[in-house]
Amino acid sequence: MIVLGSGAHTAGWLLALFGVLGALVGWYTGRQLATGGYRITSDDAGALPRHAWWPAVALAVLWGFLAWRVGDVAGWAALPAYLLFAWLTVALIWIDADVHRLPDGLVLPAYPALLVLVGVATLGLGDWRPLVRALLCLAVMYALYFVMAIASPGSLGFGDVKLSGLIGLVLGWWGLGTAVMGLLAGFVVGGVLAVVMLVGRRVGLRSHIAFGPSMLLGALLALAVEYQLVA
Repeated sequence: MIVLGSGAHTAGWLLALFGVLGALVGWYTGRQLATGGYRITSDDAGALPRHAWWPAVALAVLWGFLAWRVGDVAGWAALPAYLLFAWLTVALIWIDADVHRLPDGLVLPAYPALLVLVGVATLGLGDWRPLVRALLCLAVMYALYFVMAIASPGSLGFGDVKLSGLIGLVLGWWGLGTAVMGLLAGFVVGGVLAVVMLVGRRVGLRSHIAFGPSMLLGALLALAVEYQLVA
């Protein structure tokens, strides 16, 4: 049975503080994204997205949620990695939805940054097994997406492949079940979004739908829930 994950007993005022900080960072991020500075000449893009307010709302919710879910795990050493991942999620969803591209300038630097933060979390935990598991999940998820991209290049791009390793790293550190759930949830979310967009006539049957947002939303969903075996 899949249920809502348990919180880390974080104090209410800290949840509010992280929510406010997330709103501020999201507001600044939204303003920067609204300039379209991430666009390059080869992008087939139309008018810039008009709604620059939602990154502030999204990051406020995500940082508040992560403060509740991760909180003082590993003596608060684990939280920075997940806060960074949340910020990356907001930025990449905006960009991929706009130009159907996950820029290397964001994805590739996130690898060393998240590796360092996950390493610090591992030190705080005092147990190296989560780090080994995270690296294995990074490699396996990257390999799976690489094979899928080769087999169906029209469905997945190599930007999705690069992103998959980051998702494997972050979810794998939390747990193997979380990583598997995040992998599956990405495809479920992608299917649901595709149906909604088709019904709403936002896309056609032959339209290319950015898959990065579905991968990221699936990862967040996996962090929010946990699987419990019921006899």
